[in-house]
Amino acid sequence: LWKVQQFVGFVLGLLLFVGFAAGGAIGTYPHANSMLGLTLMCASFWIFEVMPVYMTALLPMVFIPFLEIASSEYIATAYWNWISMLVVATYLVDIALEHVHLPKRMALALLLKAGIVRPEALLACFMGLCWLLAMFLNSIAVTLV
Repeated sequence: LWKVQQFVGFVLGLLLFVGFAAGGAIGTYPHANSMLGLTLMCASFWIFEVMPVYMTALLPMVFIPFLEIASSEYIATAYWNWISMLVVATYLVDIALEHVHLPKRMALALLLKAGIVRPEALLACFMGLCWLLAMFLNSIAVTLV
């Protein structure tokens, strides 16, 4: 069930999309009307939070080849270049390490070795662990240790 604002955003987005895609606002470039309608629909979905932002961001990847504005190969290269894949791979490694609780297990093992008696050793253990984990994990996952 949607909130009123989400329903209004959904209806407004669809009306803008259909209005600009069916209408001939820009006569020189026929695909520009469809692209403008798609852009306004995505903007409406973002503003009114009709669906999660990451799902709304993928709508152009589906609709642009469907409306024959550009090829799916061209759109896929815009969405998934090597930098994007590197970021996704980093997050997948973070998820895998958090799933097996590796940072927590390493922190507990270091705390057992250092003991509570010496504060400088405790601080050095946390600093060393964060340094070691920062080499392989995302910065956000390291701060959760």
